[in-house]
Amino acid sequence: MTKRWDRPEESDHVLVIDDSAEEHLRDRLASCAGRDRASKLGRYPRFRVIAASGEDLIAKVTAEVSVVAVDLLRQRPSGIEAIQELRHRWGDLAILGFMAAPGSEAVTALMAGADHFHDNKDLENFERALDLAIERRRLARLVEHSEAAAEEARRRLKSLDGGLTALAGFRPPHSQGAVIPFQEAARRYLQASARLFQGDPQRLAERLGVSYFALRRLLKRYGVPFPGRTRSARAKNIDRQR
Repeated sequence: MTKRWDRPEESDHVLVIDDSAEEHLRDRLASCAGRDRASKLGRYPRFRVIAASGEDLIAKVTAEVSVVAVDLLRQRPSGIEAIQELRHRWGDLAILGFMAAPGSEAVTALMAGADHFHDNKDLENFERALDLAIERRRLARLVEHSEAAAEEARRRLKSLDGGLTALAGFRPPHSQGAVIPFQEAARRYLQASARLFQGDPQRLAERLGVSYFALRRLLKRYGVPFPGRTRSARAKNIDRQR
């Protein structure tokens, strides 16, 4: 017997279930107490149950439906075909496949897009099976959205890499032969920098963000001649210090 509810128009989930499910099972699901908003609504049903058969099952699934239970032994369309079509149309829809004798159809149903399978001889745990299907769909969509967000972030980062190509040392190689070991690349970079700042090692150290003595050690490590100061450079440095 279906309970009387304070808020019968409210429900946690709209459930479309194959009409092949026994009526007492549908009544049982309709009498499950809601819990997501119990503190606000008081007593209300967890599932608003809609029975459907044949092609009507797919037609009755709308945006307000959050879970559907499909009999794998159904005909026209078959249970597997119904699951495939529902998954193609509704990415957020939780799908539970059920039948009396689980077998290879259970695996096929999961591969077709079902979130969970249940042996409908176990009526006591049918609600739990629906909850598992709902939770697995929620988690699957969370992962899908996270992966999509990560891919979008990678795409945007790649588009921003263009700003690095204008910096010395960040130009991408154009051929396999242009790829050289890091040690050699660093030596060439420091060698070119030392030539550019020839006679002004203090300024070179500032540009590289290291101390004057750290510059000496760095150039020595890579075998690059130290760009000694010229008289004019020493005079300019004295003027800057003044």
